[in-house]
Formats: sequence, structure tokens, C-alpha cells
Amino acid sequence: MMTPALNLPDVLAEVTAAFTDYESALLAHDVAALNDFFWASPAVLRYGITEHSHGIEALRQYRAQASPVNPERRLLRTQIETFGESCAVANTEFTAPDSSLIGRQSQTWIKMDGRWLIVSAHVSMIDPALIG
Repeated sequence: MMTPALNLPDVLAEVTAAFTDYESALLAHDVAALNDFFWASPAVLRYGITEHSHGIEALRQYRAQASPVNPERRLLRTQIETFGESCAVANTEFTAPDSSLIGRQSQTWIKMDGRWLIVSAHVSMIDPALIG
């Protein structure tokens, strides 16, 4: 089996831009844009802090009623890795002044029809004392 090329500069730049655009939409609470970042499929998956969204319809329903994130949210230790020209994983930690916990966010991005889309995501919170 051939190992895909890791972190090709142009691919890494594309995914980083998509990740940054997603974060901007999240802070702006742009629900339509947020939905558009996800694969429009019954197979898309997002495990959130308070919900599980199995499929694009469940994810859209969640977004329609979700509260905005704190606009003072700050990212820490963001790491993006690309595998070949059409697969990437983005992981970040985040803080916000309304919580003493550290947030963790993971996204799997796949390039489909010339666009980078999130096919799987996970968000959770952890006590900073538990971080090694």
C-alpha cells in the first residue's frame, strides 16, 4: 500500500483556509455557512458537547436551534494534517471566558467536487487539570 503524501503545501493551505473560514462562520453564528461546510449526506456525523447529529438533517436541525458560541472564543494548539490531495484532519483546542474548561474540536475534511467538506466532527470539553 502506498503512503499518501503528507502536508503538501498547496493542500495544507487550502484546508487551513477552509478551517479558518469555518471558524469565522462559527463566531459570526452564520448557520447557513456552517451547514454548507458539512457533507450533505445521511452519513455525515457530528458529536457535539450536548448532542449527536447523525446525518445532515439532524445536523441542520441542531444548528437551527443552537446558541451562538462566545465571540471571544480563542483557538489553542491548532494542528492540521493532510493526506494526499483529498483528505485532512484538523484538531484544535479552544477557550472562552464563559467557561473554565478547555474545548476540543476534531474535524475530518474530504475534498469532493473541488470543495473541502467536513465528513465527521467531534467537540468536547475537559478540565484543564486533566490535560497532560
